[in-house]
Amino acid sequence: MTNYSRNAATVAALLVLALTGCQPAVGPETVVSAASVPNPSSFELAAIVQTAVEDRNGTALDVPPAERLDSGQTTAAYRAKRERDLSVVARSKAAFKSSGFWYTSFSTTVTVQSLEVSGAEVSVHFKELTEEYQSSAANGPSSVPTVYSLPQTALFRASAGTWQLDSIAPSEHGGALPMSVVED
Repeated sequence: MTNYSRNAATVAALLVLALTGCQPAVGPETVVSAASVPNPSSFELAAIVQTAVEDRNGTALDVPPAERLDSGQTTAAYRAKRERDLSVVARSKAAFKSSGFWYTSFSTTVTVQSLEVSGAEVSVHFKELTEEYQSSAANGPSSVPTVYSLPQTALFRASAGTWQLDSIAPSEHGGALPMSVVED
């Protein structure tokens, strides 16, 4: 072996050692594979979406009901957005009430239109049909509801062996939205 070969080998070995030491320490990756989470049941996902939409719509009522979704059914991101949305809805509700109106009840139907599974994510495309009943200081309760239909997408993420709701957003943007729906 020539002196040049030994020097090149030594430099190469030192370079590999130096570069290896420069790499960031990497722990085990948290990768959720579709195989580690059971296939989502469209019935189960639809029930979670229905409950989430009813919980959201309830925030517009004069006396909102308690939230019914368990925190294990939602991601931290979903819960954080819900908390941010509550203050926006409270301001809208206060302005509505200051003009002499308030919502007293609602009825919501969610119809799942399609379900797309992509690895550790599931998109549920659905249409919400809601009837909201209101009351006014001048006329009392109204028997004629305000009705809206809104196409939306719910995103679920695989986590800890289950599917958790991560977001619900309108599928169409730019129109007037009900008081309880807050876009980012």
